[in-house]
Amino acid sequence: MNLEVRRRPVKYARLEVRPDGTVVVTAPEGFDVDGFVERHRSWLEGKLAEIEGLRKVARSGFPINGEFYRVIHGRRPKVHGQFGTVVLSPNPYDVVDYLRRLLRRELLPIVDFYAGRMGVEPGKVYIRHQKSRWGSCSPRGNLSFNVRLAAVPPELREYVVVHELAHMRHMNHSKAFWGLVGEFYPEYRAARKELKRWWTILELNPYWKWLTGAAYESRKGS
Repeated sequence: MNLEVRRRPVKYARLEVRPDGTVVVTAPEGFDVDGFVERHRSWLEGKLAEIEGLRKVARSGFPINGEFYRVIHGRRPKVHGQFGTVVLSPNPYDVVDYLRRLLRRELLPIVDFYAGRMGVEPGKVYIRHQKSRWGSCSPRGNLSFNVRLAAVPPELREYVVVHELAHMRHMNHSKAFWGLVGEFYPEYRAARKELKRWWTILELNPYWKWLTGAAYESRKGS
């Protein structure tokens, strides 16, 4: 296995398997990493096998709304739900902008619906291309959602909306916060697990890797 060791002044060693299959161990100086990995070998092999299975899924096409569409290359990006195809233009920024508009139309009614039920008044709603999280809520009540949400099943988008709106009442992940989330989205535990699976799929999907790479280069050059 591809192993990366990070020496940090932590109290307990941590084990992580990245979507690309890299095993990351974070541990203090002098810690027996080899023994630690060996004790968790069964779990690691299971995770690596899971990632390999998701790698095959990720190569099925371009994911939209939890389904994989056949890719056609053309001048302008477009989703053809009736035919199960998506047109990708040569410019990745055009594709991201198109997906932003698509996702905004989907998300705004959901935000309005749950905001009314939860008794909160969000500020601005942004659609961004983020590398590490599905959404966020600022102290001013502005909401940011990852354009990657265009790829996942609609019910998972609902969970992310409820999650971020709950932060308008609790800017933490306390028991009270999860109680509020559970009141409006009872299956939140299953949703969180499924979102992790989808994040791995998008990390492995060649088209989303193309879009994310372009976004990263854009930020690096700005």
